[in-house]
Amino acid sequence: MSQLDAKFFKPFVDGALTTFKVQCRIEVKHLKPFLKGTQAQPTFDIAGVIGITSPSFNGSVTLCFPKKVYLKIMGNMLGENYQEITDELKDGAAEILNIIYGSAKTILNQQGFTIQKAIPTVVYGTGLQTAHLGSGPVMVLPFTTEAGEFHIEISTEAQIG
Repeated sequence: MSQLDAKFFKPFVDGALTTFKVQCRIEVKHLKPFLKGTQAQPTFDIAGVIGITSPSFNGSVTLCFPKKVYLKIMGNMLGENYQEITDELKDGAAEILNIIYGSAKTILNQQGFTIQKAIPTVVYGTGLQTAHLGSGPVMVLPFTTEAGEFHIEISTEAQIG
């Protein structure tokens, strides 16, 4: 995949909209996507990260949340009011990403991408920024909620050989 194609990203957007509405009981609006580096780099406090492996390309998907937004989303999802991101709450970022990734993977594989299963991990800290392996472009898919904004970053790079 040498260039980014909007059709590739649509399943991730649709998966996010459905996942947040159904699983997290929060309305999410998709904002205009942009290439990383063309706008100010948003910071975040917690993220789920998952690798994409396919015969034609590799990449990663990162679901990034500021603390305030994440606490609101997890509160909606679990029916509690949270003030801090605890060890138990950290797994939620991976779980949400896994649902979005699974939904997108199903659609993309029907289109012939042959994306493999993957296990997400969680990154947690204050004022984090992402870095992606490889030199391929990174698409940022921003979203907004009543609690604020979060985003998904998708990097892809064609395999050589």
